[in-house]
Amino acid sequence: MSKRAVVSLATKNSRYVDGLARLSNSLRDNADGIDFLGFIHEAAVGSPLHADNNYAFKVYAIQKAIDAGYTQILWLDCSVYAVAPVQPIFDLIEAQGYWFEGAGCWLNDWCNDETLSFYEIDSNSQVPMIQSGFMGFNFDSYLGKLLFTNLKLAESAGLFNGSWDNHRHDQSCMSAIIHNYGERFSHQPEYVQYAGIYDQILNEKIIFKCMGL
Repeated sequence: MSKRAVVSLATKNSRYVDGLARLSNSLRDNADGIDFLGFIHEAAVGSPLHADNNYAFKVYAIQKAIDAGYTQILWLDCSVYAVAPVQPIFDLIEAQGYWFEGAGCWLNDWCNDETLSFYEIDSNSQVPMIQSGFMGFNFDSYLGKLLFTNLKLAESAGLFNGSWDNHRHDQSCMSAIIHNYGERFSHQPEYVQYAGIYDQILNEKIIFKCMGL
């Protein structure tokens, strides 16, 4: 069994199920030696419904992979798919203990007061925000385990929940956690391109495309 896995989950909405299938197909030629764990519906991982606890299913799906024995785990949303081999991302996960890319915006614009207060972050400070559609953790490393443990705590504390007007759920929490531990990531995407299927790939570094469903 590989110790590396890509993990994703689709709720029963047919658009997300189609996205999960697209992701799975894209990995066939781009994930040699890396397993894919694709789940359909929150019940598949024992998660609360998305409507009841926003994006809690990500934590539960990753935990499911941990329980199965995987130690290097890359979460990808169903809107993401591979356009090149994913090995370099797992090499980064192994070396750094994690892998995140920036969303190009600031946490303070997309985090509710409850969460900012929980993480003791000043609402006037500029804290870069990660994009939680793609997150990597190395559970052989102390740092990888630490970051994910804190994300689980945020989920169990109900901090994922909030209005889309000023909160980005798991993304807001993960950004605050990374900030508080002083870890770094690219503020702008490097390996992910927000683009459609037929859009030209920007450069040779791009490994994933991300598009709406």
